[in-house]
Amino acid sequence: MNKILKIIYLSVLFPVALVNAQDQKGNERGEVTDAEFIIRKDRVLSLPKRPRNFERVPALPQPEGHSNFNYDVRDFFFDLAPTNSPLTPYQKKFLSNTDEVYHGLVRLGFGNYQSPLAELYLNNLESDYLNYGVYLKHQGFYEGPVDKENSAEDHTQIRLNASYFDEYFEVFGQLGYNRDRYHFYGYTPGLEVMADDIQQFFHTIYGQAGIRNIDKDEPFNYEVAIGARLFNDDYAAREHEINLSGKTSYYFNDETKSGVDVAAFLTSPSDATYADLNRNYVKFTPFVAYQNESFEVRVGANVILENDVYEGKDSDFHIFPTINASYNLQEEFAVYASYEGDVKRNTYYSFAMENPYLGPSDQLLNTIQKFRAEGGIKGSVNDAFTYKLGIAYGDYDNMHFFANGAQDSTRFQLMYNNGTVLNYTGTLGYSFGDFYHLTAEGNYYHYSLDDIDALMPGLDQTAVAWQRPNWEINVHNTFTPDEKWLIQAGLDMMGGIDVLNLQSDGNSYTTDTLNPIIDLNAKIDYKITDRFSVFAQGNNLLNQKNERFWNYQSRGIQGIGGLTFKF
Repeated sequence: MNKILKIIYLSVLFPVALVNAQDQKGNERGEVTDAEFIIRKDRVLSLPKRPRNFERVPALPQPEGHSNFNYDVRDFFFDLAPTNSPLTPYQKKFLSNTDEVYHGLVRLGFGNYQSPLAELYLNNLESDYLNYGVYLKHQGFYEGPVDKENSAEDHTQIRLNASYFDEYFEVFGQLGYNRDRYHFYGYTPGLEVMADDIQQFFHTIYGQAGIRNIDKDEPFNYEVAIGARLFNDDYAAREHEINLSGKTSYYFNDETKSGVDVAAFLTSPSDATYADLNRNYVKFTPFVAYQNESFEVRVGANVILENDVYEGKDSDFHIFPTINASYNLQEEFAVYASYEGDVKRNTYYSFAMENPYLGPSDQLLNTIQKFRAEGGIKGSVNDAFTYKLGIAYGDYDNMHFFANGAQDSTRFQLMYNNGTVLNYTGTLGYSFGDFYHLTAEGNYYHYSLDDIDALMPGLDQTAVAWQRPNWEINVHNTFTPDEKWLIQAGLDMMGGIDVLNLQSDGNSYTTDTLNPIIDLNAKIDYKITDRFSVFAQGNNLLNQKNERFWNYQSRGIQGIGGLTFKF
């Protein structure tokens, strides 16, 4: 052990001593110098002692229980016979929030001018696949404003309808009959005329059947129908018609769709001046439409083939562009515009429904709408107030007018002329919840027609729009104070009606302008129970001597009252 320590000390101290010697003697290379080594064996390394901690961790007290718990387990046995308990579901009655559904409705009433009213609506109850119904109505005015029964009229309607629903489509149809009676009472007052001699009847039988898809949210929608109408009056007028119609549309997405509408009519009219006449009319209307939150546009064409014959006609084939567009600048304000050409279909039936005092016709013509351009503004404010203001201008051929007949002034005859129409229009709507609703519309018409002096030399003035009003105003109000009351009031006015009487001595024709028509009307319904209600209705409450057609005075104050019963 001592030898090892000596070797270690020598290995450590020898280099140190060598360095010191070099420092003392210099740095001569290879020079040997004297050195002295001291080796000590008595040196001992020692550390101070640290006191040791012998303190023990104190023991924690053991918790003691509050009390001792003893459990006494006992067995209980019951000698009971087994029983069977039947289980039945609980039947809870839920109140229905829907109104009771009734099979039908009957309305009966009576008023002055010997005017009975009877209506019947009869339908089956709700069904998943079949709905059908019957509608009957008769309203008579067996006395009129001129010589009582000589100016009487009455109307009867019968209509049957039915629909069969499959999962994807509906088959629908209807069949009906209308009977309308009038009298030609526009004669000179004081003449002795028998009511049967001036009586006119219109008989119309019509029917239609078709098929259409049910889910309108599908991309492809369709409807196809075929129908017929048989019409005749109490004289020589007859008009039979077969019609076919169809509508298809395809939605490419929520904003874009396209489609085509088709209508075809084969009409066979006859009258005292013509027979064996076939009037055919076929119309195709393809279109493309686009709509988003602020912009809406529909572009298409009216392609028409018709075979009316008249002087100066260029072709039986017509094609007109159509465009309708609107842009919402704001929710309250939008601009709209449209441009459309068309052929407006006219029949003896449509003329007679417009003027029931029509006599024999010389010629039936459709109206050629070369174009009609319209533009304006519209909007809605707070979903309560709506408005529309616009101006339209159109150019037409074969516009129809009425004049008192040359052979019999009590019967009107058709007249045609070409020209333009400028129309200023405005509509207004307002709703105050379910309590009050207002709709109002006004129109002003300015006609510029071709001169017809060559046709009627005695009429030394430019032609005007005979029997057509220059202005119209219609205002209708609906009040619903509560669930029992329904009150309606309206004011219908028109004026500027120029009239022409072709019955004359020589070449002198008679013209005039009718007084403005003012018709104030009202209707009140009061529900006594869910099944019973009473009503009262009045027309021409201002007792005006209105004349829509020259020499045909309307009834004065007309009132009717009655009751309604649901079953």
